[in-house]
Amino acid sequence: MPSNSSNLPDGVEDLTTPDSLELETLRRSLIDFYQSKSFQLTYPSLIEFADAIGGEQNNSLRDSAFTFFDDLSSNELAIRPDISQQIARIDQAEESDKEQRYCYVGEVLKKRKDSFSQSRITIKAGIEIFGGEDNKFEAISLLSDSMKIGNLTELTLSFGKTEILAEIIEPLNLNYNDGIVLNKIISSKSESDLSSWVKDKKVQKDLVNKLLTLIDCNGDLSIISKLKNIQTSDAHLSEIENIWDFIEKETCFSPHIDLTDFPGFNYHDGLVFSAHSDKYGFSIANGGEYFSQTMSGKQKSAIGFDQDIIAMIKLKA
Repeated sequence: MPSNSSNLPDGVEDLTTPDSLELETLRRSLIDFYQSKSFQLTYPSLIEFADAIGGEQNNSLRDSAFTFFDDLSSNELAIRPDISQQIARIDQAEESDKEQRYCYVGEVLKKRKDSFSQSRITIKAGIEIFGGEDNKFEAISLLSDSMKIGNLTELTLSFGKTEILAEIIEPLNLNYNDGIVLNKIISSKSESDLSSWVKDKKVQKDLVNKLLTLIDCNGDLSIISKLKNIQTSDAHLSEIENIWDFIEKETCFSPHIDLTDFPGFNYHDGLVFSAHSDKYGFSIANGGEYFSQTMSGKQKSAIGFDQDIIAMIKLKA
């Protein structure tokens, strides 16, 4: 059980027996499983230069990080709020065209408390795959197996595709900051906020109607008819149906579609997904596709996920 230390700041806790033993058992079981699937165990540094956190276009990741001035290097440093992008940095140095597979486990620290655990510090375990063939079904399958290792049941996997929104708003030529604001409005599913935003930006009516339709695109495969009404490509519709079928038939999850929910940070590009406990409704794992670059500037496709293993043991309590 967590200790009740008055010396700890808000959103921070100690883990003691039996929770600490259960956490260590789960951590070891997950890493053993990933290594059996040819993933390389990697332990990135807990701190990095603050200006390297998140890359050039991920202010949300950078804003989540605790920073401090380091007298030794005379630079501002940051405690990591996320491990996935650290793995991408490590993979950059490989300069390899071959598929690279990494697994990891470690603490992350965020300024704001997590919805479920009400903690700012947690332990994430996950995998990242760079290059190679289309790995989305393998990633989903690995996440399902991870939940089984944690003995978790009654789970839903919500998924979406970032390209659908991106294609709708492409004619607006939004700058990065406006794009982030619109993403937040779309994710909140607030029609009033969206109406105010499109009015301010003088967005054409047909595009506004597409955005309003997209906000309502969550649930089961019945949303396909709505997507057809806003000229979503057949390729996107087919992929949504294939992913739904795979989740339903091959995993421990119940599938759910949400095309306006963008879990985690803003670097995902393509498929995004999050695992939720049906008992509590909060996300315990997030993942998706994104792009990384080699040191020479060559773009690589990537996919991965991480799970909050402290939340996983609490869900069993």
